Amino acid sequence: MRLFTAYLGVALTASFPSLSLAAQELGQSPQLEAVVSAAMEEFGIPGAAVGIWTSSGHWTMAAGLADVAAKRPVKLRDHFAIRSITKSFTVTIVLQLVAGSNGAVRLDDPIAKYLQGVPNGRDITLRELANMTSGLYNYSLDPAFQEAVGTDPTRTWMTEELLAFAFNDQSHPAINFPPGTQYEYSNTNTLLLGKLVEVLTGRRFEDELQERILTPLQLDATSFLTGTAVPPPAATGYQGLTEDGLPNPVEVSFSALGVAGAMASTLHDLGRWGRALADGSLVPADLQQQRLQAHLTAGDPRSPVYDSYGLGIGQVAGWWGHTGEGLGFEAAVFHQIDRNETFAILLNESERSDVPVTIFCRMLGVLNEAPQPDSSSVCAGGASRLNAR
Repeated sequence: MRLFTAYLGVALTASFPSLSLAAQELGQSPQLEAVVSAAMEEFGIPGAAVGIWTSSGHWTMAAGLADVAAKRPVKLRDHFAIRSITKSFTVTIVLQLVAGSNGAVRLDDPIAKYLQGVPNGRDITLRELANMTSGLYNYSLDPAFQEAVGTDPTRTWMTEELLAFAFNDQSHPAINFPPGTQYEYSNTNTLLLGKLVEVLTGRRFEDELQERILTPLQLDATSFLTGTAVPPPAATGYQGLTEDGLPNPVEVSFSALGVAGAMASTLHDLGRWGRALADGSLVPADLQQQRLQAHLTAGDPRSPVYDSYGLGIGQVAGWWGHTGEGLGFEAAVFHQIDRNETFAILLNESERSDVPVTIFCRMLGVLNEAPQPDSSSVCAGGASRLNAR
């Protein structure tokens, strides 16, 4: 879409020659800018905030429009919804609770030990919920749920109501396969882990989130939301086009996503989270090692694009992190553990899937970090899974 070209309004900061990033020099940062700008036009993205942080410097970019109607440009301090990146926070809290329980809570405990009414709950473990191998139906795919959200997008939802869509097997099986036998991405898994947090602590999930993650990491611009508004200054989320050919703004209650996708953040907060998520600074080393034991994801055609997925964390081309997409926003954050490098991207459009990963892979190509064409990674040349859904 050429609509936004005249309003690109790029803002850059750079201090970037990283020895680990193929000895790239500062003068090459316009190539990174060009990758983002080209993708924005290709995929019709109104606005973007992108950052790379290394041990020797950083590069950040704000481009396009946060609000199309007001023609307000994106600023680096703008808040974006981060959708399923929320899952990485939820699973981190679960790992912290396991670590602090002195063996009373284990990843291989069945969820039925803590929550009643879960189909196959005596066989599905906490680990299988966290690594998306439980077999539970994804509530957000349920036609009745989608119709309800379409009819009343601002409705406030309780977690129990969302789970009922997954567990009601009148229109679909509540269980798609025996637990642990295959990978299938399901928001239902994370909702159950959020309920587990509240059962184990006796407190609201958002209070545990604040105390265990947001405050220690000083993520002051990151929040868990239940209404329809992203905190100001906020990027407006868009999906599709209006009859006038303009981006169509989307307003949906964050409560419809819950602990699987109801958070918002800024570029710098997201970058800080990506590093802590991947380097394991918030959980014991043995649990972080288990977290990175990942399953291949290619067998699930509905899954977000990862090479593999662990415990609330995914891997692409050797970088660990998480992505989020849907209902007007897309986001991704990845960290290269050995080299202490972090990539984050926030977009305010969600018409095409996996655009942040596409941009990430293209930027790796500019930085001579992309996998070889014969690699199995989605970042390898001509990876067919990117934007194929």
